[in-house]
Amino acid sequence: MKLIERYIFGRVFAFTFSALLVVTGILLTTQLLHHVNLVTGSAEAARSFLIVALTLTPTIALLVVPVALLIGILRTLNTMNTDSELAVLEAAGCAPSTTVRPIVALAALTTLASLLMAHTVEPWSNRKLQDALTAASADLIRRAVQSGSFVTLGSDLFVQIGTELPSGEFGRVVIVDGRDADTQVIYYAKRGAITDSEGVTLFVLADGEIHRRNNHNRSVSIISFATTALDFSQFLRSDGGRGYRAEELTTAYLLSPEPNDPLFVDRPSNIRREIHRRFSEWLYPLAFGLIAAYFGGKARTSRQEQPLQIVLAVLIALVLRGIGFLTVGGSGESQVLAILSYAVPLGSIVVFGGLIVGSMSLRIPKRAIEGVDAFGSAIAAAVGQGLRLARRGGGPRS
Repeated sequence: MKLIERYIFGRVFAFTFSALLVVTGILLTTQLLHHVNLVTGSAEAARSFLIVALTLTPTIALLVVPVALLIGILRTLNTMNTDSELAVLEAAGCAPSTTVRPIVALAALTTLASLLMAHTVEPWSNRKLQDALTAASADLIRRAVQSGSFVTLGSDLFVQIGTELPSGEFGRVVIVDGRDADTQVIYYAKRGAITDSEGVTLFVLADGEIHRRNNHNRSVSIISFATTALDFSQFLRSDGGRGYRAEELTTAYLLSPEPNDPLFVDRPSNIRREIHRRFSEWLYPLAFGLIAAYFGGKARTSRQEQPLQIVLAVLIALVLRGIGFLTVGGSGESQVLAILSYAVPLGSIVVFGGLIVGSMSLRIPKRAIEGVDAFGSAIAAAVGQGLRLARRGGGPRS
């Protein structure tokens, strides 16, 4: 790379990395709040909290990295345009590729890193997250013996342990599962115990009943059992399923699952959807990089036009990302949506890559710029007038 290309690459990388840290930190905080009661109630609260935070980070980072790249590129190019650096480069005879090449290089590297993480680090971290939450919930039940009151395991999921028997088992176990909007399930058992079997933590209940109440017509069905075993992983799942989810399995296993796998038998659409997600979403960093390079890579003589170019780039990127979420979400059931999940990012790469190669620029009409500027001035004047009236109304009265 030339000196100026290394300069642009370094600035874009610094801004992108900063945006990635900030946005990932914000989203990570919101996600940790969903599990804070569970992990802080375990015996090793600090360790559990740290494990959950670390295992959540790869998934959030993969979701955020295209947006962080878009922010980093647009911020760099906008700063260079404001400081007249882009104008100086063009006046010095530098080709447009001088600005675009380092941006595309960073976007391509980010895309390859996303591909690698989506097929290796992310599934591994999702499994570790599931294992950590399962261990925390099992530990929380052990500690529930001391309180004798209901302890929250998750959203609308509660457990109460009456006493601890001399044998080490639990006595008078009550589990209330209200996560299903249609049915509430209550487990009553005289005895219960936590055990590990082939790497799976089970809550074994003995001599009890299962009460299923229909929330619509209030009908109740009762099932008596001598013994039953509950997988702790289902306590942390909204669908009540057992074992690992598609997001937690390796790509090799998703492409060739065991024929008797309950996930493959009962929910094959989940497997197809996860495969399409892993093989399509890694393309968005490159697509966002090209969009940002196209809209911000040239010097703008009008100070009103540059903000509009940035807004337009952000809107197009967000619309494409929203369409991507919709297509991937339905790709497990619809072949058309499965094809579109690849066509959306690839199409944007081809379109904006072609526009950049062809040196085609989008010029916003002057009337549109003046209209937006006038609208912004009117909003500012209205806000200022409202503040002045508010100050007058809040002053002392005679």
